[in-house]
Amino acid sequence: MELKYKHFDFNEKEISEGKYSAWELIQPLWYSVSIYDGLDVYEQDLKPFTDAQRKILGLFWYDSEVCNGGHDQFFFNSTGIVWKDALECMRMIGASQAAENFQKAVDLFGGSIPFDRQERCMALDRLGENEAFDDFQQIDTFYYDGVDINELMNDYVKRHAADFVVKGDYPYYEF
Repeated sequence: MELKYKHFDFNEKEISEGKYSAWELIQPLWYSVSIYDGLDVYEQDLKPFTDAQRKILGLFWYDSEVCNGGHDQFFFNSTGIVWKDALECMRMIGASQAAENFQKAVDLFGGSIPFDRQERCMALDRLGENEAFDDFQQIDTFYYDGVDINELMNDYVKRHAADFVVKGDYPYYEF
C-alpha cells in the first residue's frame, strides 16, 4: 500500500445524475483529514471542504466502525472524534430513526462525548462501571437492522451536488 496523489474531478452535473456514489465523493477527504491527531488537526484538515462533505465523511467513519465492532469500538477508536458530524449527518440526510438511536448512545455519556480520545475512553470506562449500563447491544442491533444509510447518503449527494464538487489532487492509497 503506497500513498500517492490522485486527481479528482467531480462536477455538479455528473454528481446530480448519480454518476458517483457518496463513498466515491468523499475519497478526497478520506486520506486528507486526520482523525488521529486531535480536534485541532481534524478541524484544520476539514477547512478546504464543505460542511456537507465533512458530515458525510463523519457518517462513513461511524458506519464503518459500528458495522465492524459496534458503538463501543466506534467510541474507543480515534473515529469517535467524528461523533457529532455523524449524528448531524444522519439528521441532514433524513435518517431520523438512526439519529434518534445514536442520540441514545450520546445521552448515555450525559449528552456530549469528549472529542479527545483519552478522555472519551475514560468516559467509556466510567460508563462500563455503572451497574445500570447494559452496553450498546440494543443500540447496535437497532442500527444494524435499520435503514440503508448508504442509500440515503447517495440520494442526498445527488440532490445537493454543488456541495460535493471537487477538482484537484489529493492523497490516495492504492492497494
